[in-house]
Amino acid sequence: MSTTIILAEFQAMVRQGLVALFQREEDVSVLGQAADGDTAWQLIVQYHPAVAILDIALSGIHGIGLARRIEEAALNTRVVLLTMNSDPRAVLEAEQAGVAGYVLKNSTFEELSLALRTVAGGGTFMTPAVRRSLRDLQRNGQPAGTLTPRERTILRLIAHGKSSKEIARVLEISPRTVDTHRNRLMNKLDLHSVANVVRWAVLEGLAV
Repeated sequence: MSTTIILAEFQAMVRQGLVALFQREEDVSVLGQAADGDTAWQLIVQYHPAVAILDIALSGIHGIGLARRIEEAALNTRVVLLTMNSDPRAVLEAEQAGVAGYVLKNSTFEELSLALRTVAGGGTFMTPAVRRSLRDLQRNGQPAGTLTPRERTILRLIAHGKSSKEIARVLEISPRTVDTHRNRLMNKLDLHSVANVVRWAVLEGLAV
């Protein structure tokens, strides 16, 4: 079964080149392409792709704004952002909007392809250089290691024994969005099992 995508990039040559490369992938189906955020949103609503690959700097609705719309509408579409911005604070903003993948434009197509497959499989992906910047920020005591309000809510619900589907119903978001937040908070806290998440929540007083 192929992974369905739409691709939104304001530079025509870049967009057309990426579409051509993805069309060579046997397990990827490109449903549409857009040069601006408004058209991208129309394609997402029309086709419900598994993954939307979005330039962060789209005109109209920018990439992070689209990610927020997707989450608010509880659509079962995950987002990979393309950007030149390696500032970890921009990454944090993207995470809070529900973005599952963050890829710098100077990356190879192989890295973007890996990001697509990782995100389509329910995981999260970040260009290694950006991940290192986030870790540096965390070591310096900056907010990279803290949880967003949504992540804290999901952590509390996990600690109460709720499944992804149950959490999705409570928060009125899609189960895949819940999984994205869960994977991200586990990465931030360096926890590798639900049991460890519950234990951490109890110790921090979040399981009440």
